[in-house]
Amino acid sequence: MIPTKFSLTILLLALTSTLSRPLVREVRTDREFQRLLKVSITTHKHSSAPKNSISNPFYYQNTFFFFSLFPKLLNSCSVKLTKLSSYHHYQHHKTETGLPVIVDYYSNGCGPCRQIAPHFKKLAKQYKGRAVFAKVNVDTNRETSGKQQIRSMPTFQAYLLGKKRTQFSGADVNQLNSIAQSLSRESQKYQIEITEDTLKEYYLGVKDCPHSESEDKAKAQANKILEKTGSGGPAHYKMVQRLKKKYGKGPKTVKRDNTKKAAKKSKKKKAGKATKPNLHLATMDQLLSELEVRKEKLEEEKEANGTSTDDEDEAAVAQYVASAHAERVLIIGAGPAGLAAAVYAARAGLKPVVIAPIEGGQLQGKGVLVENFPGVAGSTGPSIVFDMRKQAASFGTRFLEEKVTNVNIQNGTPFTISTKSHTITGHTIILATGADSRWLGVEGEYMYRGGGVSSCATCDGFLFRDKPVVVIGGGDTAMEDALVLARTSSVVTVLHRRDSFRASHILAKRVLEHPNIKVRWNTTVVSFEGTNTTDGEPILISVKVLDKK
Repeated sequence: MIPTKFSLTILLLALTSTLSRPLVREVRTDREFQRLLKVSITTHKHSSAPKNSISNPFYYQNTFFFFSLFPKLLNSCSVKLTKLSSYHHYQHHKTETGLPVIVDYYSNGCGPCRQIAPHFKKLAKQYKGRAVFAKVNVDTNRETSGKQQIRSMPTFQAYLLGKKRTQFSGADVNQLNSIAQSLSRESQKYQIEITEDTLKEYYLGVKDCPHSESEDKAKAQANKILEKTGSGGPAHYKMVQRLKKKYGKGPKTVKRDNTKKAAKKSKKKKAGKATKPNLHLATMDQLLSELEVRKEKLEEEKEANGTSTDDEDEAAVAQYVASAHAERVLIIGAGPAGLAAAVYAARAGLKPVVIAPIEGGQLQGKGVLVENFPGVAGSTGPSIVFDMRKQAASFGTRFLEEKVTNVNIQNGTPFTISTKSHTITGHTIILATGADSRWLGVEGEYMYRGGGVSSCATCDGFLFRDKPVVVIGGGDTAMEDALVLARTSSVVTVLHRRDSFRASHILAKRVLEHPNIKVRWNTTVVSFEGTNTTDGEPILISVKVLDKK
């Protein structure tokens, strides 16, 4: 056994579980991102990697690793989803509105990104007028994602008054909801306005103040402050705090009326003279700026009319309505197996109920074309699941998009299934909960999840374009991940614990013949090691591997 050291880039562990995400309106450039937050974006530097002190095992330093192992059958009936809706568009939220901004960094090929998308959209509608939801596609807006050091997807950032308040990675609906609730509640204190009358009254009532000598002086000072602070929001809040500190009390405030302000602004704009330059006189920056404004206005009009195209169309399906009668067939799971069962049951007149999230199963996040299913050619996983849902619904299948919390079969038929808001009885239950990925369980693996260790090659692979990556495994998923990564990464190294692949012959042959893919046989992982960024977040920088021969 000869020790070897490989210098690559960063370490990433990717397993197989992936789900689906529809497209939404996004922040397309870093300039637009900065305008959204009204704050400068700075690039942070990672801490340097520790020195290699390993004497025996192979040491892959500064490498991203993608692991693809055997899936295992899910032991729980865990499925959840809530229906999506669109979000409203944004303005100057640092200085003008005071609303929190929640940014989602995603990729079209990322399964967990698609998984969280409906919930992200639902929150956007729920908090409309209280928070702003924006998206950054890391595939197209690499400048922003690079400056923000986005290393895994989905990643969410939350800003208030231009300052980043929190950041986390992963499709955690509860955490996302908690952040939106907390920041929207905090931002309410900025939704105030000082009127000329209340400010004048305030100055006249303040002792030992030069502006309290006469109504004219008080009015003049009130107008001066209002001219300086604008029409309300954070600037008015800060002014109230300054006056409290200076004179011991602040002026009375009223709740800010954003609707009235918008209408007044629109009326003034129509009444005024046109200030837009002629096209042949405009600079490139002016043209791009005007184009962005018009696009936002068009999307607002589409959203108001219910015709927004920010998202891919969802399959229109019938929702389950609570009934006192026991259902004939209940299906837990909405992947290919669950939907196939739904089609057959519905065609037999059994009117099944599918209890599962809208994001579907593993097929939703498949990063390559589906080639091993008869009659399917050139189709992706999400499009197949989309058609399956429509087909099942067309025969009378109903859908309950909630998480199953309990299944009771001990008392015989009818069986009982419990969700967050429903208790359903049925004479037959079909379990189609799919499979999940099996982690290695080695030291450091859990610590660096989201900081270099990931469960989705198609999700995070694009973040490491032109960098060496590693796939661990020898099955079909490992081969598919290696082929996906070979499109964007400089070198892909496949580590396998045996001396031959378990994958199908065609996939294994493609991997072995690919010029950008290397294979190391009889190799196992010992541990993962890393450090912390300047922000205190763990980042994986190396992995120890052992040559068994």
